Amino acid sequence: MKIAISGASGFIGKRLSAFLELQGHQIVPLGRAMFRDNMSDQLIARLSQCEVVINLAGATINRRWTTEYKKELYNSRINVTRRLVQTINSLEQKPQLFISASAVGYYPTEGCHDDYSQERGEGFLSDLCCRWEAEAAKVHTDTRLVITRFGVVLSPDGGAFKELSRSLKLKMAVAIGPGNQYFPWIDIRDLNKAMLHVIKTTSIIGIINFVAPHQITQTELRDRMAWRYSSWFKLTVPSAVIRFFMGEASNFLTTGQCVIPATLEETGFEFSANDIDEFLADTTKWTVRKIDLSRYMGKWYEIARFENRFERNLTRVTAEYTLLSGNKIRVVNSGYLNGELNVSEGKAYVPDPDTPGKLKVAFFLWFYSDYYILELDEVNYNYVLIGSSNNNYLWILSRTPQLPDDVKKMLLYKAERRGYDISRLLWVKQSEE
Repeated sequence: MKIAISGASGFIGKRLSAFLELQGHQIVPLGRAMFRDNMSDQLIARLSQCEVVINLAGATINRRWTTEYKKELYNSRINVTRRLVQTINSLEQKPQLFISASAVGYYPTEGCHDDYSQERGEGFLSDLCCRWEAEAAKVHTDTRLVITRFGVVLSPDGGAFKELSRSLKLKMAVAIGPGNQYFPWIDIRDLNKAMLHVIKTTSIIGIINFVAPHQITQTELRDRMAWRYSSWFKLTVPSAVIRFFMGEASNFLTTGQCVIPATLEETGFEFSANDIDEFLADTTKWTVRKIDLSRYMGKWYEIARFENRFERNLTRVTAEYTLLSGNKIRVVNSGYLNGELNVSEGKAYVPDPDTPGKLKVAFFLWFYSDYYILELDEVNYNYVLIGSSNNNYLWILSRTPQLPDDVKKMLLYKAERRGYDISRLLWVKQSEE
């Protein structure tokens, strides 16, 4: 199925595109340039090929709302949605489905609201959502319309969670005052799955809340993060401080909505993260619990990697490990750049026998980096997924130059589950052609 996505280069769009491609769909990205006045014919040509159109375009709300920036928030949502709807309506063969994003900021801060709630809140954000949705509602009735109201989208590898977790490095867990306001949220993996669920479930029409089933307040979120990350201090930043720095935009942080995903639950959707503890459990890196280093030794082919300065533009990359005395390991990485062989020799060791999947590797003096064995073919030692303590490095290795598609798909799922942005993966050429 061909799926057009506006905002495909954004935080959500990149992850959704990678997820849908893994499911076998073809993504047609719609960049900002596609919505210029002189690009109407190109937009028509792209949408005429697609069965589904997903509208994710919109500037971030997480910055101070000046008068000028309010215009950008408006234009990036309403104008793009208007252009998409006008183009869809002009097509002789219209897409089967139009999914247009919105936000739970539509709802009032009082009471709890499911997909059938008719109440709307007050203020700029609610007005913005209302006008955004009104533009989407003008799509022709031949096209199924679904409006997805997002909660705060959480992902271990960035976005809102990156901001929320900054203080954890200092062993502090922080809540935004007053603390009793609700924090509607959804795991990025559940958002991706829910989009696919909407595409497949033709009975879903109209408003659908994209939030986790478990409602939580800012204080409860802080306390769960403090427990998960063993924080020494728990703080609440007063609302007045947030208002001082962010002005009117602070309202979406210091207030919140209680939102229920009624339609998702009624149509049999299964959440990966029903509650915040399930999400937080996946934000910490865990490795294989046991490994036979002697079996791990030998030659591995690099199937995919996050590009990095050490391997930039290298093809036919391999890594060869040799076990030395004292469980130390010699590491020899090889690869070709413009037809010339490049070889780097390093060393590795396991610093803690109780966590054998966490190794340290150095290619220059004593500057060691993390080498985390996240997934391993424990039966045959034919493939492995390697990461790091942060999300900056990721490798898929295999004993052979090629890896079966089902194994690739499994490893990509495992990597995404740990919070890696799998759309960043570079698939390495292992042949001379």
